[in-house]
Amino acid sequence: MSLRKSYAAVLQLLRTKQGMTQTDISGAVTQAHVSHLELAKGSVTLDVAYELALALKIQPSSMFTLLLAAYAGRSAREVLRDCLTELEEMGIADQPLPAEPRPLPTTAMIEAKRKWKAVQELKARGLTQAEAAKELAMAKTTLRRLWYQAEETSYVQMTTQPFKAEP
Repeated sequence: MSLRKSYAAVLQLLRTKQGMTQTDISGAVTQAHVSHLELAKGSVTLDVAYELALALKIQPSSMFTLLLAAYAGRSAREVLRDCLTELEEMGIADQPLPAEPRPLPTTAMIEAKRKWKAVQELKARGLTQAEAAKELAMAKTTLRRLWYQAEETSYVQMTTQPFKAEP
């Protein structure tokens, strides 16, 4: 069975259980779109799924739980229990989560930080710029730039900031 078919079945089940028509829940989308979804002829976006759940007067997470349970041939309770176990194992079941993604360092930023650290370590050991450039097989101009560069450079900051959940 496909997720699309499971979603169609859950949407139809919830709508009929509430005694609602397709028109009753078609606030964010048209009745034709609701019909299209219930016939499993299209996929739903997260935004539309959210709006339809609210129109059905249930939590979007409840609707998604029912979708996953239907897809896997399990009960909603089993799915919820497994979800809670996973979230607890990751240590994020009881903490506020970020509402938006944070910028992450690119591979180039990580490599730049690695080079900067290597230069700073050789500098701290007392090597000259020429010796450090030779040991790192780095162009002298690049080494000179990293030699005098402060750690406050944005790519260094991005790669050293720990994850903090937003309130």
